[in-house]
Amino acid sequence: MKHPFHLIDLVAFKKVSSLLAGNYKTSFHGSGIEFAGIREYSLGDDTADIDWKASARSGKTYIKKYEEDRERKVLFVVDVGSSMRFGSGEKTKQEILQEVFSLLLFSSAENSDPNGVWFFTDTVQKIHKIEKGMGHLQRIHEDLEMFLSQESREESSLPMVVENLYKKRIRNHLIFILSDSLELPKEQYFRSLAEQNDCIFIHIFDTFENTLSGESEHGIAHDTGIFIDSSDEQKREQYVRERTLELENFRHTITKLGGSYLALDESKNLYRELFLFFKKRQNNGL
Repeated sequence: MKHPFHLIDLVAFKKVSSLLAGNYKTSFHGSGIEFAGIREYSLGDDTADIDWKASARSGKTYIKKYEEDRERKVLFVVDVGSSMRFGSGEKTKQEILQEVFSLLLFSSAENSDPNGVWFFTDTVQKIHKIEKGMGHLQRIHEDLEMFLSQESREESSLPMVVENLYKKRIRNHLIFILSDSLELPKEQYFRSLAEQNDCIFIHIFDTFENTLSGESEHGIAHDTGIFIDSSDEQKREQYVRERTLELENFRHTITKLGGSYLALDESKNLYRELFLFFKKRQNNGL
């Protein structure tokens, strides 16, 4: 098996890694600060930090102590559902997924960030807990290749995995969700997740899915069995209008609920798009 670095343009890797190092929104609840205990109040302490319950129990005034959580935990939520097999051009969606995921995974490791992964289809297939180390990265990459090589796999459920993330009460993580799903998660779950973490949704497409233009014959999505007669211009235009509205609604909802959003397809230079995305976040102070 090739080492996962074979997927990465190393010059682009360094550029994206340096930008990723400074890309972490700290405006969510907790702001990277973790509770570290209590101590007795001293003159000059912020009264907003007084622990009233502990003070009432003891008869003395105590304040809550906090310390900065300097280690940024990165969690990847990766869609390995059957629709990822589709491709009308030189790359399938899962090849785009592999390239983007490998770049971001190794960039986080380059920045000494511990990372973990949830692989999902219609259920959570496997969880790699937050860890560091090359052996950890190799195991993650081997599992990715194993899931993507399976001929028989289910369609993915984005609402399911977001609900599971919400129930885990994950806080103060940088979360990358990589998927081609247009099934919106329940708003209360995604909003809560985005308030407690920095959530980046990376939407992966094939251009044919959005335009019905390309090399696929008559609109056949070979792996899914979906058939759209793209030779009927009126139907094609109607499809494109409806698809464009659906995409815009998805993007708008994700950003409205507090997430960041990036769409990628096989026609784009993935490294350039990621570089520009993180550069924009950096300029916006995120």
